[in-house]
Amino acid sequence: MKKTLIIFLSLVLMLTFAACGEKNGGKSPSESSAPTESGNTPSSKAGADENKYYGIGEAAEVDGIEITIDKIEIIDDSSILQKYVEGSVYVKVYATVKNISDEIQFAKDPLLCIVRDGEYDAELSDESRNRDVWNFETEGMYFEEAIDPGETNSGWMVFQLKPDEKEIIMKYNVMYDTVKFKLPIA
Repeated sequence: MKKTLIIFLSLVLMLTFAACGEKNGGKSPSESSAPTESGNTPSSKAGADENKYYGIGEAAEVDGIEITIDKIEIIDDSSILQKYVEGSVYVKVYATVKNISDEIQFAKDPLLCIVRDGEYDAELSDESRNRDVWNFETEGMYFEEAIDPGETNSGWMVFQLKPDEKEIIMKYNVMYDTVKFKLPIA
């Protein structure tokens, strides 16, 4: 009985290891590919590669929409900010969302958030928290709205950054690991 149990448990353990190997495409962790750096080549499907980072001007597809970061600019005039935090850097991130499905779409609100060390960083990065630095609706600001098939919604969002950041990683949808953008701060 003991020998049968040991053989059975050994088989279960071997099948478990075999299943893990298939999940990783048969590659060991050292063989798996590193994250793709963003470049100037346009990308097609975002959901296909969780380690893909999109850059400025690259279109990322997710959930029936296509998101493109058009540009980033540092806000030099802090007098336009209502709740400025001394020592912080504020940026406007310009984005365009296109409905690539056959149904009306709503992009998640907030559209983007900053990721630090692989996790969503609520301390500084949630655009919905930083909306109140303006304290009023400003022309050109991004707001969630219904987007008809083939139509776009564009605007800018404000993010508070740490003063020493030269690059930020942003993602769509705070709740899930979706498309990511790696963006330089000029």
